[in-house]
Amino acid sequence: MNKKIHFTLFAALLLLSFTTFGQKQLKKAEILFENGEYSKAAECFKAHLKSQPTDYIAMANLAESLALTGDLGQADLWYKGIPSGAEVDPNTFKKHGDLLKKMGHYNEALASYKKLIAFNPELADHCIRSCEFAVRSMSDRPAYETFVMPASSSASDFGLTFYRDLPVFSSFREDILMTETEKEMNERTSAHRSFLYTPSKNRLGFIKGLNGKLNHIGPISFAANGKKCALIESRLEENYSFLQNGKMSSVSIAEVNERGEITSSVPFAFNEVGSTINSAHLAFDGSALYFSSDRSGGYGGFDIYVSYHTNGTWSLPKNLGNSINTGGNEVTPFLRKNVLYFASDYHPGLGGYDIVYSEVVNGNWMFPQNPGYGINSPADDYFPAFNSLGELYITSNRLGGRGNNDIYKTLQLDDDLETEEEYANIPPAVSLEALATETTKHTVNTESATQVSMKEVEAKNVAFSLPEFDSKKVGTNVSLDFSLEGARRIGLNELIPNTEVFFIQLASMSSTKPNFDKFKPLLRYGNIYKMLNNKTIKVRLGYFTERKEAEEILSKVRLIGYKDAFLAFEILNTAQMELVLTGTDDESFSDKGNFNTKNPEVEKSYKTGNKYKVRLASYEDPIWFDVNKVKDLGRIEQWTKGGWTIFILAGFNDLEEAKKAQIQSLNRGFKTAEVVIDNGGILERLKQN
Repeated sequence: MNKKIHFTLFAALLLLSFTTFGQKQLKKAEILFENGEYSKAAECFKAHLKSQPTDYIAMANLAESLALTGDLGQADLWYKGIPSGAEVDPNTFKKHGDLLKKMGHYNEALASYKKLIAFNPELADHCIRSCEFAVRSMSDRPAYETFVMPASSSASDFGLTFYRDLPVFSSFREDILMTETEKEMNERTSAHRSFLYTPSKNRLGFIKGLNGKLNHIGPISFAANGKKCALIESRLEENYSFLQNGKMSSVSIAEVNERGEITSSVPFAFNEVGSTINSAHLAFDGSALYFSSDRSGGYGGFDIYVSYHTNGTWSLPKNLGNSINTGGNEVTPFLRKNVLYFASDYHPGLGGYDIVYSEVVNGNWMFPQNPGYGINSPADDYFPAFNSLGELYITSNRLGGRGNNDIYKTLQLDDDLETEEEYANIPPAVSLEALATETTKHTVNTESATQVSMKEVEAKNVAFSLPEFDSKKVGTNVSLDFSLEGARRIGLNELIPNTEVFFIQLASMSSTKPNFDKFKPLLRYGNIYKMLNNKTIKVRLGYFTERKEAEEILSKVRLIGYKDAFLAFEILNTAQMELVLTGTDDESFSDKGNFNTKNPEVEKSYKTGNKYKVRLASYEDPIWFDVNKVKDLGRIEQWTKGGWTIFILAGFNDLEEAKKAQIQSLNRGFKTAEVVIDNGGILERLKQN
């Protein structure tokens, strides 16, 4: 008898414990959902439903959580698991209908919307008419052709716009290498960042906020003149709908210099605590800011507002009114002349968010028009943006893409939107198709990314573009009084700072006089550099502009005994490096090269004769050195001292040859060319008689 009582008590306690655990999971799920952490919320809802399988309100919330993570199929199954007649929030019928519409299941969506009639006939009528619009649009022949852009990756790519007609977009992609300095300043890897495509380098580069910040920046909207930008800062999660995510995200207005660098950033005066600004468009030359926000006082979820910048201040944001905004969400505005393009999940559309546009006439916004199937799809379509040629780009999570969100280009736009004559005198815009052949030097296979170590890198910010030529800043041909004492050789041929390269790191030393001879067998693969970093000396082989070449050589280096060698990716900083060994020097006096054997007489003869060189000029910015003027006269060497880069001609057998090259250099415009002596790595001037 006692055993039976004990068992009953145990079972009751177990059930109570199980129920209590479920209730805790429900509370936790509700908090996570409120904070926008939908994936975690879904797991907690599932845990609760194990103890309370008939809690259909929780089941509906689970379905909504899954829908917001993009798992539409599972969300649909949970919605369908709610029995007919169950007590749930009537809005559940709308949410399930919206989900089915987004999946392209229009007949099922209509059935779900009709269940809403008994509770909210006005809303039900709107949803039914929108669904019927979708059916008609999908049956029409598409008026537009839309295709995914090569810039899109397997991660979420979104929010494309333009900086002076150069493509800019945000992405969760992780195949763009960061220097170690950038890694240290941006610890979290699973964050979205913003990128700019540079046609001169044919690659993607990071857009950096203040203090080197990369994470959580974007989307970004640049003013037409490129001098200002509006940037969204928000902690988004890739597998979430970022338009429903990023609580407390805000917008800042930043100044951009002529090199394309963000120099200052000020939070928008009307960011609000407790509300979100999830997208913004800086119109004209930065005098108007159109943005979407869920602040109080609007018509629904996210509404579109405008604020004007006059006399150094931003005006109180103005809601664009009920012609634009609805009881749903209106987001991602883009103003083109007098037409506002944006995305809405409430105006009649094909599925989730649709691109719509509204023209302002006599100060009033007209009722938005949907351009139909082709531009829009049953999925989410948002972030409309035009380049100077009138080409429309959008972001979409439609089927057939490469990731959760992708960037698409639309063709065959309605002639009524723009005419070709309006763009006849505009120079060609940058083609995003060029990204299809993007070089691999700045990308990395994420599966092998752990092989790259860059702990010692110190890097400067890379500007979007090079500065305009300014002869006053070039600093060429400094006088003969320029001291050569302390100059050190850093490279052969042209070696341009701020170039992104790969080195193979061989060793790290603390000795002030290290012995580099043991690295001579590696000269068959490249030069040996001494990298100066605080009190530590890094010995590196290189450098290589292509990752594939660097990886192939790294394999060979490891095979011959340098097991700890690894790749180091960095932005070239000539102030920290010195060329200590090069085959160009030593193979000239070795029998077979690579220091297998030596002929002392040949070596003595070489070192005696090849000490004479010609200093051509010294530059503050070496990019202005024209190697083509003198490359036929001898071997180019690059030396450095302080902030100056010294270009040297080498490879002469005697003094007479060097003097002949000096005269030729003088005749070719290098007015301060002089013969110097390379005394074992120390440059000295000739003694004057």
